[in-house]
Amino acid sequence: MMQSRARTSPQLIAPRGGRLSADVAVARAEFDVAVRFDVDAGGCVALLGPNGSGKSTVLAALAGLARLQSGTVTVDGETIEETGRIRLPPEARRIALLDQRARLFPHLSIERNIGFGLRARGADRRDVRSVVAEWLDRIGLADRAQARPHELSGGQQQRVAIARAFASQPRVLLLDEPFAALDAESAPIVRQVLSDQLAATATTAVLVTHEMSDAWQWADTCLVLNRGTVVETGTPFDLAVRPRGSFTASLAGFNVIRGRWHTDGLEVENALLWGVPEDDLREGDPAIGIVAPRDVVVETAAALETAAALDARVEPDALASVSVQAGVVRVGIASGLNAELPIDAALRVGGGSLPRAGDRYVLTPRNMRVVRSDDRS
Repeated sequence: MMQSRARTSPQLIAPRGGRLSADVAVARAEFDVAVRFDVDAGGCVALLGPNGSGKSTVLAALAGLARLQSGTVTVDGETIEETGRIRLPPEARRIALLDQRARLFPHLSIERNIGFGLRARGADRRDVRSVVAEWLDRIGLADRAQARPHELSGGQQQRVAIARAFASQPRVLLLDEPFAALDAESAPIVRQVLSDQLAATATTAVLVTHEMSDAWQWADTCLVLNRGTVVETGTPFDLAVRPRGSFTASLAGFNVIRGRWHTDGLEVENALLWGVPEDDLREGDPAIGIVAPRDVVVETAAALETAAALDARVEPDALASVSVQAGVVRVGIASGLNAELPIDAALRVGGGSLPRAGDRYVLTPRNMRVVRSDDRS
């Protein structure tokens, strides 16, 4: 089994990350993408957002693979692109791009793939051999050094791609969901290798991800894009604990309920869900409610009637989904409102039986935040 080791050769640990400043605008057929951010040397910024929101376009612009409509990109004060004045080719930027596909050179052996960047920069052959041997060992493919890419599995190819990127000693590493194609056995090991090397080499990183856990592990700042525009910024803690946008809230595990503001609640179909507005909302404004599943109370209509608490505008809903995992029961209704409760509480609510799809319950959110709708479609 492949193992991540603490020992690292001098060639691999030499700090080389650079401060990245990006102010880029790229024209696309559907919409323009415009983003501005700074990343300190050795830091990481995460780009999040729905599919097709422009995240990968930003990476392509930084790598020199997409032409800027306007803007400037600098690394450690060196301008690598400024519209109308300078544009370094991709190979001269010392910016490495890793995405879901390994993109290895099919005609080169694995060891020559890993050493390609260093050889292109004119590094000493002995240094190249040393770095390549170290990386082959770290990714568990020392015995496949002479193999061609097509002889490896998809997960093995991606390990080689990660090794090639770091071996080239980039100042900035662009990560476009590089773990998506990894198998279950390889993914945690490669994640650890990547984490170790980002820290050891002080390589600046820009990460595109749909996993809040990845942003939490590596990013200092997160930018959320929607149709080419930054709609939310914050630390991973900010976005995980108090998100404001629908995509970010869903990513962080919150309920996102769409409706219209009415008096002091969110009107959803025939129900009024009480919530606290965080924006200046007027009657009838499109809005979204954000609430954690653990803050949604599940009760039967009969129980509420007994307690004289059932509002005339609230009707029991048929459960659309029921699942049980790690001792927690999760139930949901068609509006998108989900609740989580321990098994013993679910048994109490269900009168000794766990709720089932089709059973009718009243789901009532507590501590729901209501913000202006961010629907830009």
